[in-house]
Amino acid sequence: MDKADYLDALTADSETFLATAATLDPDNPVAVCPGWSVRDLVAHTGFVWGFATANVSAAGDKTGPANPKPPEDPSKLIEWGASVRSTMLEVLAEADPSADAWSFAPNNQTAGFWQRRMCHETMVHRWDVQSVALDIDPLFPVRAADGIDEYLHVGLQFSSGRPNRVYPTQSLHLHCTDTHGEWTVVADADNNLTIAHEHAKGDAAVRGEAEELLLWLWGRSNEVEIFGDDDVAMTWRSLAP
Repeated sequence: MDKADYLDALTADSETFLATAATLDPDNPVAVCPGWSVRDLVAHTGFVWGFATANVSAAGDKTGPANPKPPEDPSKLIEWGASVRSTMLEVLAEADPSADAWSFAPNNQTAGFWQRRMCHETMVHRWDVQSVALDIDPLFPVRAADGIDEYLHVGLQFSSGRPNRVYPTQSLHLHCTDTHGEWTVVADADNNLTIAHEHAKGDAAVRGEAEELLLWLWGRSNEVEIFGDDDVAMTWRSLAP
């Protein structure tokens, strides 16, 4: 996937996200995000959109524009989200993927990081809010497989949600059944992670359609096949941010 692919997907998913949220009671719980309501999900997603916008706008300087805060009045939440979305799409569309932009991944300090990150963040949260509405659009296999790759190289290693995560030393193999995508993940005794794009035997293997594999990694679905050591697979899964 390239910039155009990421922005096309982000534009569509962010529009669907807000349109779906607007049909729901903001106090409705989001079962796949324990402890969150629809209001919390919209506030979180809008905040992340603003965070990405600030970092790309700051061109590599972490002291960029302040992140937008959601309104206290729930009736204004969708309007706020739409405004943040519009600014984000404009900023990301204007940015060259290779341009400097601070990120929490030390090995990728570019605007392209945020173009990809926002595509996948929004895709998963679009799925979340649609799960409340009980009307979920599928995740396209190629995009979902790219989301798996992005999760392994970014979320599993650099997100702040679990800053002290300790990886199991047993390996995990992931295998998409509906599109190209295989990964073997293993950590050494010093907690250094290696990700190989290969067909290999792991201590645990998880197999399924790209959508289900991505949702499994994020703790949203169990519609996958697990081979080998179930405990190893679930330990890896527990490390999701």
